[in-house]
Amino acid sequence: MEPRRRVVAVLTVAAFVLIGVGVVAVVFDSGFVVGGVATGTARTTVPQPSSPSTSASATARPTEPRDSGASSTPEPSASATPVVSVGPSERTTGFIQQGDAFVYYAPDGSTIPVMPVPGLEVQIQSGKAIYYALASNRYGLKTGSYAGQFMPLVTMGQADGSSAETGGIVLAGPVVLKMISDELASIKSDSDRWIVALPVDIRPSTASMVDVSFDQFGLAGWSNTPRVVVRFSGSLPVVETIPTNGGFHVLVEQIGVTAWQVIDPVRLSLPPGAIDSDHAMNQLLLYGDGTPAIPGAKVPRDTLVDGAVAVGTPMLTATSDVSVSLVVNGSRADLGPDKILSVGDVPVFVASSS
Repeated sequence: MEPRRRVVAVLTVAAFVLIGVGVVAVVFDSGFVVGGVATGTARTTVPQPSSPSTSASATARPTEPRDSGASSTPEPSASATPVVSVGPSERTTGFIQQGDAFVYYAPDGSTIPVMPVPGLEVQIQSGKAIYYALASNRYGLKTGSYAGQFMPLVTMGQADGSSAETGGIVLAGPVVLKMISDELASIKSDSDRWIVALPVDIRPSTASMVDVSFDQFGLAGWSNTPRVVVRFSGSLPVVETIPTNGGFHVLVEQIGVTAWQVIDPVRLSLPPGAIDSDHAMNQLLLYGDGTPAIPGAKVPRDTLVDGAVAVGTPMLTATSDVSVSLVVNGSRADLGPDKILSVGDVPVFVASSS
């Protein structure tokens, strides 16, 4: 080979060697990547901004420690789980069955048990708690016949002066008659042998509250006449409640502050001035305000019925409070919750037979 050609060949080989060394240096400096994964051992640190990025998600914040003794390690945020309320707003107002009994869920969240009556069974029909006679009843009722209704919206005064939402039971005359007889038989004192079955049929007042209370302002507003007063809205029937009645006299006249009174004609023949131990209940007096409606009469007027009538016989329709006192020529007997016919702590009202 000629000297010139050997020089050119040497230079050419040297050039290729230099080019190869440069390529290798570039590859190792940048970190050669295979399949998206860096294979180089050297890592470059990405500079961080001097302040937090404004695009960071707020949900990525660590939670604060619960108290001073809690770990400073951030806790993951708990996901918001819906809480199902068990308060009264979640319940449906009305009667439901609980075990072998029924209760009424009131709008305010309270629960009022439907009181059982011996010899009767309860059925819920069209949102009402109805009593029907069992074959074992002691009231002379046919099996399956209607016997009354439980009314949940009733409050009653208590012995300590408070008032409780007890509900009320409206019972048919034959049931009330037997209950009064049993109650009177259990009273030992002759002069104390009387009981008040509330003489107002409250069944039409299904959507209104009825209140039974006690005070000393009965009969013409005298301050020493104990009474029980039934307060209600609308017009309700006032019925006979005395088993030994001789009829009834409705006196539609202004006597003191009362607009009407109902007396038992038997009372007219009793000795004045004291409670008659054999006819104490005949000396109960019914009275009230407002304008009463008399069955069969276009205008209010006196009504005299001088023959015995069944318990539950309608006497008038009242549009205001109805009161009951035991008044005999100034002898005024105490009248409190213990003198009200009741089943447990639930007062008994008498159903109209019409």
